[in-house]
Amino acid sequence: MSRENKYTWMSIVFVVALLCVKTAHAQNEVDDILIHYQTRASEVFDGRNPIVSGVSFSFEAKRYNLIYDQQMRKKIIDSTIAKYFYSFGELDSMVVLIEPKNSFDSLDVSYPNVFANNYTFNFFPNDTGGQNLAIGYDSHNFDVSLPVGMAIIDRERYFLKQLYLHFMAEKKIDRKSKVIRFVEHEGFVFPDSLWEIRVKSAIFSSEILRTETGITNIQIQR
Repeated sequence: MSRENKYTWMSIVFVVALLCVKTAHAQNEVDDILIHYQTRASEVFDGRNPIVSGVSFSFEAKRYNLIYDQQMRKKIIDSTIAKYFYSFGELDSMVVLIEPKNSFDSLDVSYPNVFANNYTFNFFPNDTGGQNLAIGYDSHNFDVSLPVGMAIIDRERYFLKQLYLHFMAEKKIDRKSKVIRFVEHEGFVFPDSLWEIRVKSAIFSSEILRTETGITNIQIQR
C-alpha cells in the first residue's frame, strides 16, 4: 500500500469513527430525553388518574355497537345510554337510561400506565415541537400479553391526551385495538371518548365489531 493510500485509508477510518461517536452521543441524548418524559408521565399518571387515585365520581356514557362483515358492510347497529357510579376507584353501580336491542360488553374506562411497563420507547421523526408529544411504545421481548401502540401527552404538563393500544393475540384469531381520548376535569384526567375495534376471524369469513363510547356529565363527589 502506498503512503498516499495509507493516509487516505486512515482518514476514512478516522471520519467513520468520529461519525459513530457523534451518533452514539446523539442517541444517548435522545434516550435521556425519553427517560425524562417516561418518568414524568408515569408520575403524573398515578396522581391524576381518578381510578388509581380512588376518587368517587359518576358520568354518563352513550355507546354504539357497529358490526361489519369482511366487505365492511354494516350488519348490526345498536346503541345504549347509561350512567355509571364509581366509589373509591371501583365501579359501584350503573343505571341504564336507554336499553339496547342486544347486549353490550361491559364498559371498561380503566387504562394501563404504559410508561411504567417494560417497553421500548421511541419518538417520531415528524415531531414539530408543539404542545402534543407522541411517544411510541413497543414490547422489546415480544410479550403478547402487553398492548403496544402510541401515547400522546402534554409536552409541558405530561398528562395523557390520547392513548392508542393494540392487543396482540397469540393465535391471531381475535385482534383488538383501542383508542382513548382524555379530558381534564377538576384536576383529574378522564376518558372522554373511546373507540374499540375487534376482529374475529373464522376459516372462511371475519367479523369486525366497532364500539364507540362518548362520556359526558362527569361529576366528582368530594
